[in-house]
Amino acid sequence: MDAEERRKLVGSFLQRCVEYANDSIERKRQRGEDESEIARWVAYRDFTEHAFREVSSGELDSWLEDASA
Repeated sequence: MDAEERRKLVGSFLQRCVEYANDSIERKRQRGEDESEIARWVAYRDFTEHAFREVSSGELDSWLEDASA
């Protein structure tokens, strides 16, 4: 698997994590859960979005290199 394929795979995973977090935040708000718990999910979502942008831009390609090659 080359760096482009790895970037797409990791990016896809991160996008799904963001979508899950958004859905979870919405469910928690609908249930009236504690804002501190929601804030933790928002922080996770924001961090994951940032990581997605870095991976997608190629900024973290060195992290995707195959160490065994």
